[in-house]
Amino acid sequence: MRSFALTLMLALPLAAQSPAGQPKPRLELADSARRVRAPADTAPRVQARVDVRQPPPPARDTGVGAVRRLFHNSFVRKQALYGLALYGPSFAATVADGGVQYTAAYLVMAGGSFFAAAEIARDMQITDGMDVLSTHVPLQGAVIGAALQYAMTGKNEYAPGIFLGSILGTTGALTLGRRLSTGGAMAVVLGADAAAALAMGTMYAFDANYGGGRTRAAVGAGAGIAGMQLGAMYAMYARYNVTEGDIYALTTSSLIGMAGASAFVANGHPGHKVSTLTALGGALAGLAIGDRLLVRRIDHSPGEGMLTGMAGVAGALMGGGVAVIAGASGRFNAATAGLGAAGAAGGVWLAEHWMGARPDAGRRLAERLSVTPQSLAFAAARLPGTYSLVRFTF
Repeated sequence: MRSFALTLMLALPLAAQSPAGQPKPRLELADSARRVRAPADTAPRVQARVDVRQPPPPARDTGVGAVRRLFHNSFVRKQALYGLALYGPSFAATVADGGVQYTAAYLVMAGGSFFAAAEIARDMQITDGMDVLSTHVPLQGAVIGAALQYAMTGKNEYAPGIFLGSILGTTGALTLGRRLSTGGAMAVVLGADAAAALAMGTMYAFDANYGGGRTRAAVGAGAGIAGMQLGAMYAMYARYNVTEGDIYALTTSSLIGMAGASAFVANGHPGHKVSTLTALGGALAGLAIGDRLLVRRIDHSPGEGMLTGMAGVAGALMGGGVAVIAGASGRFNAATAGLGAAGAAGGVWLAEHWMGARPDAGRRLAERLSVTPQSLAFAAARLPGTYSLVRFTF
């Protein structure tokens, strides 16, 4: 403050001596990559500098270090497992009827999946978002592909749809994952599952059998694809930070909401329409409450998100046990559902209490915004030059 005051005192006399016809200062926005010095005879300009820090691309290593990275690369390991359990069987069932041809096709695809993943990992930087998406989306793509194939053909032959859907899912994960963090990637996964479940449950509640099971399959697949986009938009455009652990906590809160809502219809025989719509409404309410109380409150790490889920399960078990001790029957009823949901909510609250309250990273503006008071004094004195008044680091 003392240096700023001295600078301001020196600058004000200079400002008073500026000629009357001199232009007024201008405020410009510029990035740190372009720094233009104003001529001495022009008006001073105040510059708000924005730094976008991007690490330089790593140099490609083709030696022993590259081999070690491939061996420890999570993407390569997971794709190799998918080749054994998903790509290989679905490809073999698509191109071969059985016997030796099936075995040969399976071995070729299972082994080729490893080499293809290793080549991709060598030529492409696998970000954390790409790794998370490539872990979950191939399975979702397989389900969506099988549903679309059944919707188009009506036959119970799903191998081509599973194979193409899983391959397209992996391709989409490598493409979409470039722009997503791990939280955004998990939001894509949750969005697909939630949208598909909501669509299928709503059709079941209203007995929408137009076209039979083929229509339900098409609607469910379309809802899953749309849910992926909605999940990505939720993570990208939210005014607060969304992490991978936040999505785990959000899933837990949705399940608690479903259990709590089911307590109102567990007793008696309300019918499948009321029961299904009540459960879906509780799940949506759980999502909204979890977003408000969990996601916006702190940034959960993956371990903290899993801890929240484990605490919810443990609390639900304790609540159900209390209901049984209190005399509830062995079947699922309002007492077990209500006390189970209450116990789960208490377990989540206790886990959040253990982690402590800390602000969401999306709200820590002061850590990324800095002001230069000396530049303000120079601008007030109308000294020629370009000054960095405000600096914001992404």
